[in-house]
Amino acid sequence: MKCAWRPMVSMTRLQQKLYASTISSEGIVSHDRLRLFVRAGNGGQGLQRYNGTGGDGGDVIMVGHSKMTFEAMLKNAKHRVLKVQAQSGANSSQTSLIGINGKSKILKVPVGVDVINAETKLLIARCSRPFFNYVIARGGRGGCAENCFQATTGERFFVDLHLKLHPNIGLVGFPNAGKSTVMKALVPKKNIKIASYPFTTVKPQIGYINQFGSESESTDDDDGSFSLSIADLPGLIEGASLNRGRGREFLKHLEFSDILLMVIDVLGFKLDLSLSNPYRSALETVALLNIELEKYDPALVMKPTIIALNKIDLPNGEQKAKELISILEKKNWSEMLPEEMRPTKPISIKTIIPIAAKYRRLGNLKKELKFLYERINPLLAPDFGSAKKTVLA
Repeated sequence: MKCAWRPMVSMTRLQQKLYASTISSEGIVSHDRLRLFVRAGNGGQGLQRYNGTGGDGGDVIMVGHSKMTFEAMLKNAKHRVLKVQAQSGANSSQTSLIGINGKSKILKVPVGVDVINAETKLLIARCSRPFFNYVIARGGRGGCAENCFQATTGERFFVDLHLKLHPNIGLVGFPNAGKSTVMKALVPKKNIKIASYPFTTVKPQIGYINQFGSESESTDDDDGSFSLSIADLPGLIEGASLNRGRGREFLKHLEFSDILLMVIDVLGFKLDLSLSNPYRSALETVALLNIELEKYDPALVMKPTIIALNKIDLPNGEQKAKELISILEKKNWSEMLPEEMRPTKPISIKTIIPIAAKYRRLGNLKKELKFLYERINPLLAPDFGSAKKTVLA
């Protein structure tokens, strides 16, 4: 077994700070990872003289459970080391030649959590199926004739549990496109940091849209019984799918979203003044974001997407928006780009809306979000009860 020869992992590495909550009162996801030490049971020693076999060590198993939250797991780890250990197999003896197998340790985890080996960074399991057993660490084999009656050691190593949010709407865009400003316009009561420099958002934020009228309509009729969760993620950069700028840590939160809201600076984007980061037009921005989503997970480009063309209040903004809309409405819009910028699979654009988020001019963005959500989740429409969605995996 792969860990039978591995030296014992130093337990001092477990003395790290574990946190009690994942989402602050401001809706900021402060921590989306938890490190555990998993230790499968050792095999029991065999008894060669009497051909006795030792019991096998128990496995460490994780089961996705819909009622388990990441926050609850962190609270359990607040005041002690979170160590998950299975039982070792019993040794063979003269009175019990066949040793009893050790009991496996079953740990409930939120559905959608990724389990990653902390040392090798390899994915061990993706707990996406509820009530399915995922073996994380295998127990050692009991001593028997095949191994000269010498038991083997159970696997033991550190793993990182990665939380993935389950928002109804995932905000995606390059830095300084105005995602936080859009979030503030959609959720006006939320305290969101907004600044004129890139990477204002450094951690994912969660908010809830409760009012869905357009800017020209009154929202007095909204009774608050229906809301949509929205996640504002830090800005992506080119190469995000390869974890440039910690891109993979942010893209993972889009996997379970129902709708993608792509925020595009209608005047284009440039990360900084260096020559290594060229200026990108608004059309190129759409294509590059499309490519990053596709490289990370091809399923993301299949999600229904609304494009918000932001900053139309700037000079020539409205004209730029009209020109871009006329291009993106064509099925072959990607063919207008250089070959190296063409995505293999274009995103599923449902509608394109020009906005000026700075002045909360969102047009019919809220209504379109609600309409699209009801189309893809017809049984969760407001008439059938509240559709507020839990955002923690």
